Amino acid sequence: MRRSIFALARLALAVSSLSFTPTCRAEVAAEEDCRVGFYRLKDGTGIDVGNSGSVPLRWRRADGTSGALHGESGQELTSTLGWTDRADGHRISFGDCPAGTIVVDGIPGRRVEFSTRESQFQTGTATLAGRLILPPGSRRVPIVVLVHGSEDSSALTYYALQRQFPAEGIGAFVYDKRGTGKSTGRYDHR
Repeated sequence: MRRSIFALARLALAVSSLSFTPTCRAEVAAEEDCRVGFYRLKDGTGIDVGNSGSVPLRWRRADGTSGALHGESGQELTSTLGWTDRADGHRISFGDCPAGTIVVDGIPGRRVEFSTRESQFQTGTATLAGRLILPPGSRRVPIVVLVHGSEDSSALTYYALQRQFPAEGIGAFVYDKRGTGKSTGRYDHR
């Protein structure tokens, strides 16, 4: 436990001293599905659309509901409830990627553009890849450091909270741990 606390303190210190290079949405989109993002709908609600290992895209709402999207790109997609194969009746379609538009169950919306900064930092012999995502605007905001669990997947690719926190006005720093995603080193469960 004590070792974990010291590791988190070192990470927080590293984040606070990073020099960031701003990255525009187009550069990030070139590496991932351009539909990935947080969308604000006309009714005031929001929906996050993110990558998923088992299906191309998964949606999530702030209340915890989620679903997997199925169908051909460029067409209206259907949803299944959570991680089940049961249809939930939700239908989602996307406009062209540069427009950043979405329609969820007949309600139109637009992708929220966050200030996103890619970074790298050293820890021992490994270089870890990270990303700072800030809400729109220039005001000071609290920032959380997202530490993902024991999975061997990329947090930069799969962690939806990196968009959900900024959508609520809280900055988020997410990183690929050693040996996952864009980070170097050997992955293990320690």
